[in-house]
Amino acid sequence: GPGAQDTHPAASEDMVMAMAGAAPVFQPFYINVVDEADCMGFLDTDHADKLLKEYQQREHVDLGQMMSESFAGDVGNEKYEKSEVKSWDHTFQKFMKRISMCPEQILRYSWGGQPLFITCPPANLDQGIPACSNCGSSRVFEFQLMPTLVSMLQSDSDLSVEFGTVIVYTCERSCWPANHQTPLEEFIFVQEDPDQRLFK
Repeated sequence: GPGAQDTHPAASEDMVMAMAGAAPVFQPFYINVVDEADCMGFLDTDHADKLLKEYQQREHVDLGQMMSESFAGDVGNEKYEKSEVKSWDHTFQKFMKRISMCPEQILRYSWGGQPLFITCPPANLDQGIPACSNCGSSRVFEFQLMPTLVSMLQSDSDLSVEFGTVIVYTCERSCWPANHQTPLEEFIFVQEDPDQRLFK
């Protein structure tokens, strides 16, 4: 009959909507792109250090002490070594110092560059980044989502998202299969917000 060659019914709008509805949809918004070098002149690291020291004295908090206490309940009840707390502290301070130039940033883009970690990454992270599933090439750092974005995300469901930073690695050849309609899956590395660890 005339319908013989068309064995697949055309995808109806209902079907397409059902597929799209499977994943939460966040409200889109425009972002302003600024080169970090343009912000450099405004950075005063001595001032940032002074404020941090004043805050610690005023609040009688010792970030290192808080961290060692919060880690005490970890696997096997083994306390982290002080050196690990120090390196965590150092990584976090470096992160805060760097973003203090532009605290409202929601995304950092640097294709093939270096991500800004919020806590010490695992030493073997680079070995753990899988090759591109399409062409087999290595993946490189492309961009990361910043903690400021968390409070701005509004979804169509009651989904709450929490992260410190989400680091995205993509194919170094930016490959894209011919006639491919959907985005390729890439590799992400998520670091939780250290504050969440402190106050859990």
